[in-house]
Amino acid sequence: MMRVEDPNENPPRHQWPWFVLAAFLLAVALAIVWMSFAVHREKQERDVNAPLPAVPAR
Repeated sequence: MMRVEDPNENPPRHQWPWFVLAAFLLAVALAIVWMSFAVHREKQERDVNAPLPAVPAR
């Protein structure tokens, strides 16, 4: 016998979209952290290789 679905019955709730959302947010957060470290390292390299400031003669 076929079951007739009740329109008032709640549809099944899927959990996989929450896992996808969590994975996406984690990837974004890790990308931000990784880029901040990369920018910091690049700034340090530029500061080391920068020419010394000219000291005016007294």
